[in-house]
Amino acid sequence: MNETWIKRLLLVCAAWNIAGAATSLAAPANHFAQMYHLAPAVADDALLMYFFQCTWINVLAWGGAYALAAFWPRSRAAVLAAGGAGKAMYFVACAMLVASGVGKPLVLAFGLGDLLMAGLFGWALLSQRRRDRQAGLAEPQRPWLPA
Repeated sequence: MNETWIKRLLLVCAAWNIAGAATSLAAPANHFAQMYHLAPAVADDALLMYFFQCTWINVLAWGGAYALAAFWPRSRAAVLAAGGAGKAMYFVACAMLVASGVGKPLVLAFGLGDLLMAGLFGWALLSQRRRDRQAGLAEPQRPWLPA
């Protein structure tokens, strides 16, 4: 995957996360109605609402990280690795939720979208590392590791 496509991938993922977070934070009741067979009383439970908001604020922050990494190539390796791992685990969580009978198929559809992005992140990371090796760029210095 070349530089242009990695940048586009990160921008698409940024939009995906920001749109998901914004719509979920703006209308929690709608989010629960569309995604789950159970509708908790989010408005009546301050602790549940706190965790719901924290989760989506985290998704929003990752969207910002993807956008920043699109324009700051030196940060990409860390963002691609951590973001890809998180997206893969999100798919597992979605699959488990659907398997439990609580999540609707739409949950799995979004999980599959994240799994696809995780795979693309892996491809982008491997492509970037291959290009760096071919260009003769040395591995970064890690003074905290023994020689």
